[in-house]
Amino acid sequence: MTDAHHELAPETPIELSVLVPCLNEELNIPELTDRILGVFRAGALTGELILVDDGSTDGTATTIRALMAAHPGLVVGCFHPQNRGITAAWRTGAAAARGKLVATIDADLQYQPEDLLRLRRELYEHSVDVVQGWRSAVGRRRDRRYHLSRGLNHLLNTTFGMSLHDNKSGFVMCAREVFQDLLTYKGSYFYWQSFILVAAHAKGYSYKEVETLFEQRRQGVSFLDQAAARAVVKSFYDLGKAAWEYRVDRIPPDVATQYLRRNPVVDRSPERDPLSTARWRAYLAAFNHTHWMITRDVEHYYETLRRTQWLTPSQTRELQDEKLRRLLRHCYRNVPYYRARMQELKLRPEDIRGQEDLHKLPFLTKADIRRHLYFDIMSENHDKSQVLKITTSGSTGEPFVCYADRAQLEFRWAATLRAQEWTGYRFGDPTVRLWHQTIGMTKWQAARERADAVLSNRTFIPIFELSDDNLGEMIARIAGARPVLMDGYAEALDFLAHYVKSTGKVAARPRAIMSSAQTLPLPSRRLIEEAFGCKVFDKYGSREFSGIAYECDAHEGHHVVAEGYIVEVLRDGRPAEPGEIGEVVITDLNNFCMPFVRYRIGDLAEAMSPSLPCPCGRGAPRVGRIEGRVQSIIRGTDGRYLPGTFFAHYLKEFDYAIKRFQVVQEERDAITFRVVKGGRFSQQVLDEVLATFRRHLGERMRVDVEFADDIALVRTGKHLASVSRLNVDFQRAAPAEILASGLSGPGA
Repeated sequence: MTDAHHELAPETPIELSVLVPCLNEELNIPELTDRILGVFRAGALTGELILVDDGSTDGTATTIRALMAAHPGLVVGCFHPQNRGITAAWRTGAAAARGKLVATIDADLQYQPEDLLRLRRELYEHSVDVVQGWRSAVGRRRDRRYHLSRGLNHLLNTTFGMSLHDNKSGFVMCAREVFQDLLTYKGSYFYWQSFILVAAHAKGYSYKEVETLFEQRRQGVSFLDQAAARAVVKSFYDLGKAAWEYRVDRIPPDVATQYLRRNPVVDRSPERDPLSTARWRAYLAAFNHTHWMITRDVEHYYETLRRTQWLTPSQTRELQDEKLRRLLRHCYRNVPYYRARMQELKLRPEDIRGQEDLHKLPFLTKADIRRHLYFDIMSENHDKSQVLKITTSGSTGEPFVCYADRAQLEFRWAATLRAQEWTGYRFGDPTVRLWHQTIGMTKWQAARERADAVLSNRTFIPIFELSDDNLGEMIARIAGARPVLMDGYAEALDFLAHYVKSTGKVAARPRAIMSSAQTLPLPSRRLIEEAFGCKVFDKYGSREFSGIAYECDAHEGHHVVAEGYIVEVLRDGRPAEPGEIGEVVITDLNNFCMPFVRYRIGDLAEAMSPSLPCPCGRGAPRVGRIEGRVQSIIRGTDGRYLPGTFFAHYLKEFDYAIKRFQVVQEERDAITFRVVKGGRFSQQVLDEVLATFRRHLGERMRVDVEFADDIALVRTGKHLASVSRLNVDFQRAAPAEILASGLSGPGA
C-alpha cells in the first residue's frame, strides 16, 4: 500500500540506501520491500531501497516496476538486460544510490531485513568503517552448502590472516564512498562478492561483525544449488587471484589511489628518459637499505601524487573530504582524546561531512599535545614499531615532541620529490642542500644517510659551518657539485647571495633554488635570484608535517599538499578573506598514530581565493605570503601590529651598519632592540631605524637598545628577527591591521 507521507522528493537527503541484487526473485521481493520500508519507519531514518534486476527470466522486472509505482522515491529499480552477477549488481546499485550509507542484502529473505537497524547501530556506536552481519548457526541446516561455506571461510581466514566467523557474508553496511572503494579491484573474478571483507582488510578499513539470524530460502532457487561443483572450482580460481591482489601484490592502503580508480585523470607530468628511469629503478632497489622507518612504498605514494596533482579543485576537495571522514572515524574509535572532545560537544564522526563542517571541531594546540602526549592523544591501535618520534627545533623557546607513523613519513618523502620536480629538477640530477646532514642520527643512520646522498646525487653543505671565513670555500664546493637544484634555509641562501653579490664570484649556477624553514622576504628573493641567476621556489613546512605547501613555476602562491593536509587560514574563527592575513590551522589527513585535527601551528599566512585557478593547472588550493609566526608579531601602541618579517625586510638594507639584530617584546608599549654592530655603524643610522620603528608602532613606543657581540641562533641555525612574549590570539581578537611585510629600503 502506498503511503504518500513516505514518498521521497529527488532532493531529499538520504541516510541509507539498501542495495538488493535480484535474480528470479519475483515471489520474495514484495515481502522484502514491505519489511525494509518498515525498518525505515521503525528506525526513523530516511532511506531508499534499490532493487537491481540482474537479467531475471521470471516476472522480477515487472514486480520491481510495480513496487516503484507503489512507493515512488522509496523504491528505485535498476535493470540489467542479461545476468551479470552480484558484484555488477552492487556496482549498478551503488551508482544509483543517494544515501551516505549503503547496505547490501540478498533478496531471498535468508538475512533478516530488521537486522539492518542493528548493523546501523554498530556502525555508529563503534565508528568502524564496515559492519558485517554473520550468519548465526541457530536454525541453520548442516547440509552440503553449509559445509562448503564453512570450508571457504576457513580458507579465506587462513589465506588473508583474518579471523571472521563468516568472511564471505554479503550482508554489510558502510559509507557509500567506502563501498565504492571496496568495489575497485583488478582484473575479473567469478564471485568477487566473497572477498568484500578481504578487500576491507587489505585496504586498511576497520570492521566489526554482528551475529544475525539466518533462515533457509522459502521461495525460488539459488544458482549455487544448480551448479555447486562448478562454483567450487571457480571459487578456488578466485581465491588464487585474490591472494595475489590482496596479499602478494598488495599496495599500501591509500584513499587517493582508490579515488583515482573512480576518477581517472590524465597525468601531465613530464616523462622520464630511459637513463633516468634506469637510475630511478636502481635507486628504489636499494631504498630499503639506505633508509630507516620508511620503505620502498614511497614509490606508490609518489606515482599516485604525480596523478592527483592534476585533479580539478572540486575533485581535490572531494578527496580531502573523503580522507577527513575516514580520519575522524578513526579518531573517534581509537583516540580517547578526540572521542572525549567530540562527546563533550555532542558530535559524532558522521556530523562532519567535509571541510564545511570543520568549524564544529575544537582547535588543537601545542599545550594540548604536551598535556595529553603520554595520556590519550595517541591512537590505541597503532604499531609502535612503525612510529617515529619527532622533536621540533624549539624556535619559540620550548622544544616540542610529536609522533608520525610510517605511512605518513613515506607520503612526506613522496610529496617532497613531487614538489622538487615542479622546479624542473628530475631524479638523479645533482642537488646541493644547505642543511645539517646527520645531526641527531646514530652512526648506523648517518651511514645510511650518506649512502642515500651518493645514490641520489645529493651534496650536503652543513649549515652550521657557514662563516665569513669559509664562504669562498663553500661557494667552490657548491660550484663543484654543478647542482640543478639547490635548497636550504632562506637565511643561509641570503647569506651566500650577499657574498656572491659583494665579491662577484658567481661560480655556482643552479637552475632553481628551493627556500625553506624561514619566511622569504621579497628583497631576499630578489637578491638570491640575481646572485645565482635562477628562480627561487619557496617551501612552507614544519617539523610536525614536513612540506605543507610549495610554489610551482607560476610563483602565484603556495600549493597546499592537499592529499595530506587541509590548511585553514582563519581570523576570529572565520576563514580569512582573500588578501587578509590569518592564522594557519592544519589538519593532517595521513598521520593516524597521532592525529593532528585543526592544529594551531602558530604561523601567519595570506589567504587566497579558492575560486581562482593557478596557471599551472594543478587543482590544489593555495596560500599566499607566509608572514612568519604569531609569536613574532610586535604589538604597537596605536592598535597596529608588525609581523616579524617586517623587521627582516626593512633592516636588510642596513647590513653595512647592523650585522645582526633581534626585536623582543615582553610588555605592552615597549620593545628591546638588540644590535650587533656592523663595520659602518653610526648613531645616525640607529636614529633613522628607531624613527621608522616608532612611525609604524606608534610614537609612544619605548625602544630600549642593547648592544651585543652576538645573538645566538636557535638550535637548527635559524635567526629569529622578532620574539613576542605577549599573547596575540588570532581566533579571539585578531589584530584589526597588520602592516604588510613587503617594505624595502631605508626610511620605508
